Amino acid sequence: MGRIWAFVRIMNVRLRFIFLMVLVGVVAANWERLQNYYDRWRRPAETPETVQAQEIEYYCPMHPNIIRGEPGNCPICGMPLAKRAKTGRTELAEGVLAQVQMSPQKVQMGRIATSLVQHQLLAREIRTVGIVEYDETRRAFIASRIKGRLDKLFVNYVGQQVKKGDPLVWIYSPDLLVAQDELLVAMRQMKEDRPGGQFDTAVGASVVEAARRKLFLWGITEAQIEEIIQRGKADSHLNILSPIEGIVTEKKVLEGGYVDEGTDLLTIADLSNVWMQAKVFEDQISGVRVGTAVEVTSVAYPNEIFAGKITFIAYTVDPATRTLAARVEISNPDVKLKPGMYATATIRLPAGRVVEAATSAPAEAGGPSTDGVARAYTALVELLAKDKTDAKVVSQVGHEAQSLVQQAEEPVKSLASELARLAKEMAGADLKGQRGILKSLSEKTIALLRARPPVDGTLFTVHCPMVDADWVQASEEVANPYYGSEMLRCGRVTGQVRHGAAQQSGDFAEGYFCPIYPDRLFDEPRECPIDKFPMKFVRVEKVLAVPASAVINTGTRTVVYRESAPGTYDMLEVHLGPKAGDFFPVESGVKAGDRVATAGAFILDAENRLNPAAGAQYFGASGGSSGGDKQHQHGG
Repeated sequence: MGRIWAFVRIMNVRLRFIFLMVLVGVVAANWERLQNYYDRWRRPAETPETVQAQEIEYYCPMHPNIIRGEPGNCPICGMPLAKRAKTGRTELAEGVLAQVQMSPQKVQMGRIATSLVQHQLLAREIRTVGIVEYDETRRAFIASRIKGRLDKLFVNYVGQQVKKGDPLVWIYSPDLLVAQDELLVAMRQMKEDRPGGQFDTAVGASVVEAARRKLFLWGITEAQIEEIIQRGKADSHLNILSPIEGIVTEKKVLEGGYVDEGTDLLTIADLSNVWMQAKVFEDQISGVRVGTAVEVTSVAYPNEIFAGKITFIAYTVDPATRTLAARVEISNPDVKLKPGMYATATIRLPAGRVVEAATSAPAEAGGPSTDGVARAYTALVELLAKDKTDAKVVSQVGHEAQSLVQQAEEPVKSLASELARLAKEMAGADLKGQRGILKSLSEKTIALLRARPPVDGTLFTVHCPMVDADWVQASEEVANPYYGSEMLRCGRVTGQVRHGAAQQSGDFAEGYFCPIYPDRLFDEPRECPIDKFPMKFVRVEKVLAVPASAVINTGTRTVVYRESAPGTYDMLEVHLGPKAGDFFPVESGVKAGDRVATAGAFILDAENRLNPAAGAQYFGASGGSSGGDKQHQHGG
């Protein structure tokens, strides 16, 4: 026994490390299976509180695409299938790709927020770079038109500023001297010859004109020719004058040198206007056209903005950079922009159509006035702000609105009809009831007054954050009609409603338009802040817009999640236009008034992809006829 015990001790010492290694290997090879059994052991066998439906199905929590009608194990990981109700197997509405249901707790934890899809003024912004160049229409090459000697140069260095008509060089030319003598001799003969003499008057006049023209073609101005005639004596030297105002950019001759006809002397450039060749990528060129306003900045003057305008667009694309050159003409009165500088161009394009509109209000053009409605409504608001009510004032609002129904055209007619209905409903209510109806009444009144602004006076729109409602009042000092004396100053002025002011109604907005800021309308006619062009009164089309944070690009399509009910979000495919700031114009997929998830949209998309019922859409379900379903509803 002692020998046997010694043998066992020896084998234990030698083989225990091998045994431990084998044991670790077996556990590592079956670790996932062991972990699945542990998860299954922790999960209760029956979950009646979570499975309420009669029909159930079995799925693998680790592999959502595995769905079975009978209990069993996952063919991939071997984990026992979990049971769930078939709540996600209903058909969805047309256009809905999938549906995500989130509990209030999950919505709060995911910080999911929604925004309203509505019509807005949008502008697409294109930022590009370019190089400042000379304005070729404001550049002059000074060349000698006659042979001679440059006895004096009035321009001694490159960069010298000259004005139009300033002398540039003083040139001696025998040919010029002979031409002056010919003119003077012809003038004397025409004066001395008597009528009927050998030198006929008509012939003399033609000879004088030919001599004058010869000097003019040599670059001698009419004023210089008249000076020669008045002096009556030929001058051996003559000044060549500058044809434009600008800066000397090239000087190719020296004083005392001889020049031939056609010799280049100087180059002068007017830098009060310069060009910039902006490089626009071909996928951004849509909407860029001649006349588009451009905002230009330079690295040399980062805090200064220069106004420009596109005057030419190249007809070929650069194959190396895939860009199209757009020539921008820039006003440069202080000569701050120098040729060769790098500059950044910002091009803003309105997303909607811009149509010039008459500056007169519709009421002045013969349409019915809304001043009566405005006066009656503001009187009602003042009473409610004082915690009072008057049936006569409420009836007056309805009476004025009904008169518009009989005279006006759409959309004023329908708005006035709805306003009259609300006023009639308000007439039989007490103070609390009238304040409850005031929100809807104010919405219709604001829409009506913006569609046809009142001519008499200015009204102010005010927003109350406590009830999330607006109203219109005659004074700029806030007087809250929803709370009265309880919170009289609660609210803030958000805009104006008056004749000629910027108005927004329906699909269009009216106001004074500056091309550099196409997404803004101004109340007063004035000059644009940068290019100093006078503003025009226009109608700008508003476009349906969805926030960029709500858009998810899956690679094959673009989707948003619409809130169809509290905690329920429908995945919709949308077709969008080019991005405009923080929004995308909507071509199809959603409509005005829909609420789409903005903050936390990616959480909804992740829930949709990871949810077992969504596996059929993203990965393809397995097991039975359920695997062929194309639309599913699933809960979170």
